[in-house]
Amino acid sequence: MTRLVELEPTKFVHFLSDLWTQRNWQTNAQPRGEGRYLVQGQRGDGTKGLMLVLPAVETTVGKGHVKGFVAHAKKRGIDTVVVATQGEFDDAVRGFATNHDVTLLDRDELGETVADEGLEQTVKQYTDGDVFETAEVEFGLPFDLPEPVEEALSSLPIDAVRERLAGLTGGDGDGDGGGDSSGGSLRDRLPSSVDDLKSGSPPSVRVVVVAVLLLVLALGSVAVLGPMVDGLGGSSGGGSGVAVSALSGASADSADVVARWNARTADSLQVGNQTYAAPDGEQFVVVGLNATAASGSPGSLPQSALVFESDGVSYGHQPLSNATGFDSGALFAPGESTHVWTVFAVPTNATTGTVLVQPTNEDTVAFVHDDTVSTDPNDDD
Repeated sequence: MTRLVELEPTKFVHFLSDLWTQRNWQTNAQPRGEGRYLVQGQRGDGTKGLMLVLPAVETTVGKGHVKGFVAHAKKRGIDTVVVATQGEFDDAVRGFATNHDVTLLDRDELGETVADEGLEQTVKQYTDGDVFETAEVEFGLPFDLPEPVEEALSSLPIDAVRERLAGLTGGDGDGDGGGDSSGGSLRDRLPSSVDDLKSGSPPSVRVVVVAVLLLVLALGSVAVLGPMVDGLGGSSGGGSGVAVSALSGASADSADVVARWNARTADSLQVGNQTYAAPDGEQFVVVGLNATAASGSPGSLPQSALVFESDGVSYGHQPLSNATGFDSGALFAPGESTHVWTVFAVPTNATTGTVLVQPTNEDTVAFVHDDTVSTDPNDDD
């Protein structure tokens, strides 16, 4: 389970408000006493949203917390009703939410949303760099090891392993390099000696460190570790352009169509032997989708139902002469992944945008970000 890191209560509220803002809601967050906050949202098409936020980690949200709020929201004609917490929801609330079309967000659901939609930078504005909570275990060997294992551990070149792990991110391990410091952190948490390993010092050692030590022990050589670590690869990169997110109409478990997606920005597009240039003052946002109907019948998602929203403006797909990314039409077979693509033309000064599905579409769609999905119109994926 990917769980969002714990945030300070007010930062948690601002983070949720930012999520809505990125989906082109105009938001307003206000405290409501007793550790509660309300985030109000409205979109250009008149859609209204209301979110009750209980940010305390120790909170267990019960039906009594939300029943009056939901009744108030329904009376006001709110279209999207959400309850969010860093604590937990009890079973009664989950049943109540299902029956009253209320979305519940805890750190597990939010963590999955951040991971699926690539929203890590939004979280990092409110943390020291961590995005997801990391499970830790206490590890020590408060007993005598069998002599063969003792001798094998004593022969481990731990210093060399520590330096090799420091090179995972190309850093020098002093923590000043910025970005993801997972490589240096991993090296620093590795016991500096067999005695440290046996005594359990440092007191908290990540599971992955234990796995690395056992791997080295099994292979018998840190030289073998080198190419294996290098083979893990790194970030897929990506330069300047439009930061794209996607707004799901349902969860992946309940949606009629699940669309794994990826996107890129381009000034021109090559389809077969034809090159298409973006109109003057605009740039292309190319979106690739691997779509699958989740039910026992075909799912509907026509290209015309896809919309790209940026800075409060909605853009339909950009028609290309003699080219289409939806050769299969609007229907997707259950259990079979079909690759399609579409392109939007947006202003060159656009920096963020959200892919969403028109509410008039027959079927609900869940978007799951996947950077392995091709955005090349010439790939069959």
